[in-house]
Amino acid sequence: MSAALVRAVVAAVPPDAVPVEVLGTGALADELRKTLGRTAGGTPAAVVDTTGDPERIADALRRLDELGVLVLAGPTPSGPLTMDLYSDLHVRGLTVVGVPPLT
Repeated sequence: MSAALVRAVVAAVPPDAVPVEVLGTGALADELRKTLGRTAGGTPAAVVDTTGDPERIADALRRLDELGVLVLAGPTPSGPLTMDLYSDLHVRGLTVVGVPPLT
């Protein structure tokens, strides 16, 4: 995990998004929770996934608030991600942002 990666992920999360949920364990997830600090309960306005787990990503999409943002900051998903782009993303106005691993 690099400081540049943390900065890139934080930049992908809208500054007014509250709450922000960070999925995963490890150094990156811990640092993002500490840096973002906007983890109050309720329907998340933004979710940062550090797991790459297709089931957790799909669940995060279902739980995101309208006009929410999903930031994919983990490994490439290990399997297919089943979703309907029209009803799951477009109709709800969701944004998905991928942050590549930085060295």
